[in-house]
Amino acid sequence: MNVTWTLGFPSGHEQGDYLTLDLGGTNLRVCWIHLQGRSRETEVDQESFRLPDDIKTGQAEQLWDYVADSLRTFIDQRGLKGDADDPLLLGFTFSYPAHQEFVDHGVLQTWTKGFDIDGVEGKDVSQQLREAMERRVSFRPR
Repeated sequence: MNVTWTLGFPSGHEQGDYLTLDLGGTNLRVCWIHLQGRSRETEVDQESFRLPDDIKTGQAEQLWDYVADSLRTFIDQRGLKGDADDPLLLGFTFSYPAHQEFVDHGVLQTWTKGFDIDGVEGKDVSQQLREAMERRVSFRPR
């Protein structure tokens, strides 16, 4: 079992808008989540992008560019805007065994779920995602 970090527990009073990525097995899910606190229901706008088989056995740059392009598509289709003063906040779920020293850092130990992508094992997947976003999405996540 890997050590992971929990910096606190939700109170139920959280509010705000958040962009999320969930890289699992078959699909990449991108969500826009609107938290309204305990008194109101959470709103979720979600889209799934099927991961092509050639990406699951390709190169690191192919994977992360696909993720960044899917994120860009989602953002553009919904007209979401962010800037230096009011950035789009991003959470990233990576459903593979990773060594995590910080909340925004995770080194992939080994691929599972039929993935075998060169250039990712032993690397910080958060950093690889940030680099692809800087190349392809033209905004810096926070």
